Amino acid sequence: MSREALQDFLRAVEHHQGLRRDAAQCSNDLQLLALARRHGFNVIQRDLCDDAHESDIIRWFETSRIQRSFQST
Repeated sequence: MSREALQDFLRAVEHHQGLRRDAAQCSNDLQLLALARRHGFNVIQRDLCDDAHESDIIRWFETSRIQRSFQST
């Protein structure tokens, strides 16, 4: 559930200038998580870690030769 909250928070940051400005002023994950919670998003540290790990996996598949063998021609 909270990973969905992270995605919702990121969309909100993307679409709201004030929130984007506040997020840009965060100097660490704890400040970013506090900002999310102040705006009603139930985001936890694990969500940030899971998201980073998932992004690493996606990047690996995008550049891997293995990925090409799964593409239809």
